[in-house]
This record gives sequence, C-alpha cells and structure tokens, in this order.
Amino acid sequence: MPHDTTRLHHVGHIVENLVEVSVLYERLGFVVPSPSCPAMPRSEGAAPEPFGAATTHADFPDSFLELATCVKEGDAGRLPADTRLVPLEAPAEVLPLLVERISGTSASLAACLDRFQGLHILMFSSPAIDEAAVRRTAAGVRRGGVNTVRREAPSGADSAIETIRYLEIDADEPHTGTAPGTGSGTVPEGRVGIVADLDPGIQSGSSRSRPCPQPCRARRHPRSRLWWRTP
Repeated sequence: MPHDTTRLHHVGHIVENLVEVSVLYERLGFVVPSPSCPAMPRSEGAAPEPFGAATTHADFPDSFLELATCVKEGDAGRLPADTRLVPLEAPAEVLPLLVERISGTSASLAACLDRFQGLHILMFSSPAIDEAAVRRTAAGVRRGGVNTVRREAPSGADSAIETIRYLEIDADEPHTGTAPGTGSGTVPEGRVGIVADLDPGIQSGSSRSRPCPQPCRARRHPRSRLWWRTP
C-alpha cells in the first residue's frame, strides 16, 4: 500500500518578538518575507488594526519554518514596520465566525507562549489525505475532520485561489483549562497534523517570487493562518 504520509510539511515556532527573530534568520542566510496579520476596525468607521497572529516564514527545499507571534490590542508598534495588514473581507453572516476562529488561534498561541517560546506545531504532508484520515481512524488515532480552506494564490501561479486541506491529531484524552493541549488538534506538547500536498502549479508560482538560501528552491506552503473555511 502506498505511503499516505511522506515527509515533513512545516513546523511552527511561536515567538515573543518577531522583529528580533526575523533578523536572526536573515543573519543565517534566509530571505524572511514581510509578515502578514489579519486586521479589522475596533469600532465602526475606525481604521483596521492588527489582531490574532502575525506570521512569516523561512523556506527549505520541501518544507518551511513558520514564525508566529500573538497580536493583542495595542501591539501594532511591536510588529515589524513592514507588516502587511490583511483586512478581513467576508460576507456579513460569515465574518463573526471568522473572527472567532482567528481569536481562538491567537488564544492557543498565547497559551503556548505562556509556556515557552519555540515549537508549537508539527505538520506532515500527505498525497492522499482522505486515505490518511481513514487509516488513522481505523488505528484508533483521535483526529479532527479534514478541513478545506482557501486563500489567494501567489503571483504567477496557475490559479488565483489555492485550496488547502488538512487535519489535526487530537490528544488521547480531553484536556481542560487554558494550557496547551486544550481543544481540537492538540496534544500537551503542542499541535500535530497532516496537510495535503499542494498543487504544483501553485508552488511553481511561489518558487519564481520567493527566494531562500541557495541551493534551496522556495516552494509555496500554507504558512499563514490567514485562511478562511469554504462554506
């Protein structure tokens, strides 16, 4: 039977100061893109402000390291000056759920950061994520459902929108409280999951626009949490 999990997809590090960490990885030879962060007005008529989590990444040939930090009210001055704010745009009936999910992600990251800086998520890649989900269920591995999310594709890609599918592994026993390990897709040490292999046409578009240390060939990955779920 073909392997349904083939390689490391990405790991995520949660950090206090995204400016300092970005500089560190640039000193190591990586080209660290400007981070992105969701934004929305705090009150009607106000300018959008960052919230949730700001993320950037360091690419390897077939995987990447995601760098993330929590963003709370009043944190705008703590983010890199070139942070790209992404205003939330969604139908009125979807927006509250989207805000809730981004806030939940931020709370999860904050709990990890309260513990220590460093690794908080480990994701593997699969060419057959539905089969991978079925096999884990048969083996008694607790997991969430296979989620489908979409986001804008990079310039030069074959499609304007990329579709990403993933699942997250649950802990053997439910956890309570606010410590890491609470909720779907978590174990006490952090979050573990599987991501479906991405469309080569999407990846090739990114490889033309995102350099990384030689001899790496940068490839597109779902490194940002600025995703929205399909209806």
